[in-house]
Amino acid sequence: MHHSPPPAAPAPLRRCLLALGASLLAGGASWAQAQPAYPAKPVTIVVAFSPGGPNDVMARILAAKLSANLGQQFIVENKVGAGGTIGTAQVAKAPADGYTLLFNSAPFVTAPALYGSRLSYDTLRDFTGVTKVAESPLALMTANNSPHKSLKGLITAAKAQPGKLNYGSGGVASTSHLAMALLDATAGMELQHVPYKGGGQSITALMGGEIDVLLDSITAGGAFLGAGKLRALAVTGTRRAPKLPDVPTFAEAGLPEFQMLHWVGLSAPAKTPAPVLDKLQREVAKAMAAEDVKARFAELGAEPAVGPREQFDEFVKAEVGRWTRVIREARIQAD
Repeated sequence: MHHSPPPAAPAPLRRCLLALGASLLAGGASWAQAQPAYPAKPVTIVVAFSPGGPNDVMARILAAKLSANLGQQFIVENKVGAGGTIGTAQVAKAPADGYTLLFNSAPFVTAPALYGSRLSYDTLRDFTGVTKVAESPLALMTANNSPHKSLKGLITAAKAQPGKLNYGSGGVASTSHLAMALLDATAGMELQHVPYKGGGQSITALMGGEIDVLLDSITAGGAFLGAGKLRALAVTGTRRAPKLPDVPTFAEAGLPEFQMLHWVGLSAPAKTPAPVLDKLQREVAKAMAAEDVKARFAELGAEPAVGPREQFDEFVKAEVGRWTRVIREARIQAD
């Protein structure tokens, strides 16, 4: 049976439809052209801590690699003060376009419990994760001439004389303070807290015998542990630290329930477009997989810990909850 072809659209209508299609295509192309490939200009990575510390050094290693790989400058800007909240607030208020990022660590998740309504931002609502970047174990350290030679020995001595032994930290509510408060609670000890102005001062105080112990990232005590000026009694993590192969983990030393790692990550303002976040996550993964970057992080006692964006968001949420409990139970208040 013969079917006649459908009648062609009248010429004026055909021209109109063709013109409409062409303009839609042109519109799509101009929209795509209006979205230049990210990054199209320099990117600022805000570090809320002083230059020269482990977090700053790690941020600069990553920024240099991203700059080389992407052909745009990734600039580290130190914005110090108020326990890391000044730099964090700056990023919370920045345009959500991927050009201002936050290189964060534990204070990012402890600030909500420490400052409450005084914070000008909401950690969970005003930020979105790019990825965790790296992790390093914490080491419980004493001076080399200290009478405390093991974790069990320290716990026994502390329980025999409640409040007599003391520990140092890099300041009230610093990572080293909160970590030791958690260890105190886990082991049932009562050590006196002696805060210093920064991690460097607390290390000096430990070597000088002003304090009995310090629990801090091995990146903080690295050179002194290696040089035999400090002794590590135990390290956190599920396996021994490559830099301290002779030091037992807390689990091996008899306290498996104590777990905490020093971590650093990258976050962006909350409404940053998903394609930008995805590209950043991929590029950080690529940078952290490079042998030269891995070697430099290993020198600091840190290992890459890159993962999916959603995983980092879940981690941040869980950590906010965890540290809110610890801070309340230990009655820690920010200065």
